[in-house]
Amino acid sequence: MVVKESKRKNRMQKMILLACAVLLFTSGCGSRGKTQETEDIEIFYHADDGEFDLEYGRITSWTPLEEAKEGKVIVTLMALDLNKGAENLRSPLTGLVNQFNSENEKYWIELETCGAGAEFLTMMDRLSVEIGAGGGPDIMTNGVFPVTQEIMDSGILVNLAPYLEQSGVTPQTYFPAYASAVSGDRIYGISYCFSVDGYALDPAVLGDREPPEDVEALADLLLEYPGHGSFIGPSLRGQYILEHLLEGSEDIWGMVDWEENTCDFTGPLFSKLLEVARRYREDGKKGYDPVVQCYYVDTTCPPSEGIQRFCPGSVPIGFYFDDGSHYQLAKNGDMLMINANTEHLEGAYAFLSYTLCQKGQNLVGAERVNKEFWESSYQYQRELSEMRQVLPDPQYPMPLLDDETRQETLAVIEDARYMSMRASAILNIIYEEADGYLEGVSDVKLEDVIDKIQNRAQLYLDERK
Repeated sequence: MVVKESKRKNRMQKMILLACAVLLFTSGCGSRGKTQETEDIEIFYHADDGEFDLEYGRITSWTPLEEAKEGKVIVTLMALDLNKGAENLRSPLTGLVNQFNSENEKYWIELETCGAGAEFLTMMDRLSVEIGAGGGPDIMTNGVFPVTQEIMDSGILVNLAPYLEQSGVTPQTYFPAYASAVSGDRIYGISYCFSVDGYALDPAVLGDREPPEDVEALADLLLEYPGHGSFIGPSLRGQYILEHLLEGSEDIWGMVDWEENTCDFTGPLFSKLLEVARRYREDGKKGYDPVVQCYYVDTTCPPSEGIQRFCPGSVPIGFYFDDGSHYQLAKNGDMLMINANTEHLEGAYAFLSYTLCQKGQNLVGAERVNKEFWESSYQYQRELSEMRQVLPDPQYPMPLLDDETRQETLAVIEDARYMSMRASAILNIIYEEADGYLEGVSDVKLEDVIDKIQNRAQLYLDERK
């Protein structure tokens, strides 16, 4: 059973972002008009530059001497590093920066990181002031600057789509996961690696019924279940459970009408979802007895192998989106974005494109977004699986990989998607107002919570008109 650290992040990040967005909008932030046209950008790195290295670790990132940046244009990058201070635990971003700095003769990436907690809050405050004043770093990650639909629509970030196409980075050559902050045909953030999560249901909850086709059917099953279990794990608060139930839908399961700028949270579905989140939250009594499990999907093995490994006997249900159940792409904290205030657009884009070219992809790790790299890796794993059938390892059994398992695995990666960001502002209102109810505060009534959410969400929509 694997639960990713990104799923346990404090909602404080999103709350801070809202305050940051307010400052940005009220200060008239946006591009200074210094960003260049696409045809003026020199494309340093193309998608097919270099050769793939399938012998993991053969290419070693090293830190170039400080004197090496003399005469180069300095491009700043701000990022969150959850491993800061821990020995031998470094983000791939550090290796990418070091290798870029050693190879590029024109630009030098100045990386500044912060750890979690107070250091993170300080950086967020600083970012809000600097960007609001028309400055800020040239490149940011969503670890320090979480993205919402409002941010994407505000002009704060550079639309990367034309530059990516010019570099040969397209859905034909890369998995959809590379474009991780998308609005229409615009791309505001790129991820150089990815991971896929699956979700499965305890068969005791399902009984003799078919797997739930939508989030309401899942809620009904969980509310009818007489057992006493937790949702995914015993450490999850009700707020995370509610995130899982709501964030796949752009209109929050029809409760928001974006064209009419109206909302209605008074229906039965919303009450059900709040009740599920409250009942299956951590209350200190459940222990580790999950009714819904999250499992890591190995991108070189069929998903059925992941279920067998992490939650044997469970029934796959996926993550619910508006058009049905799919596998979910975990949001990468190293998603890269370019500040529209930058005076070094060419240098900033040179680094982003480097992370996606074959040289950069060599440094990332196993879950690269380049399709050709995945094909080579899968063939390597396939040959290894054939050897394991002849010389099996009882402690680490490996299934036989063939053309059928290749198609199954590839289909999952191509189909997996990120959660919607369109409703993030309203979702933050919901999480804030529902917190007491979800955590079991006795004097917080469901009707009062829904009434407050309805009023605040409608006020937000009214202000959009």
